[in-house]
Amino acid sequence: MNLSGVWDWSFFWDTFGFILRTVASFLMIIVAIIAVGMLLTVVIKAVREGRS
Repeated sequence: MNLSGVWDWSFFWDTFGFILRTVASFLMIIVAIIAVGMLLTVVIKAVREGRS
């Protein structure tokens, strides 16, 4: 069975790459928000421990 006859791989990879480029920007925004949130919790815990 020849897979290249069933699947149009160039079209598949072009579409996959386009979806990846489109989603990557949104993923980076989500990752940045999570990272900032984790950083803030660490800073808040350090400030609380420093005061007590």
